[in-house]
Amino acid sequence: MLEAAAGLDAAGGASLGLVAWDLCVEEHEVADAWERAIADGLLKPSGRDNTLGEPLWRLTAGGWAALDDDQPATA
Repeated sequence: MLEAAAGLDAAGGASLGLVAWDLCVEEHEVADAWERAIADGLLKPSGRDNTLGEPLWRLTAGGWAALDDDQPATA
């Protein structure tokens, strides 16, 4: 979920709906992880989507660190 949100960062941020669409799943399938990421401070508000009016979120420094922690180490 964080990887999908990070991929949308350059476009201004991610919403739950955009992340679900990017992952090809229903919103309810990622809603718990999304809410947990917000509660854990991994996502921060970044405005609103101009088309749908949904709140947009970006990864915090902690979110980027958590994303990096999930990546395999390279030699």
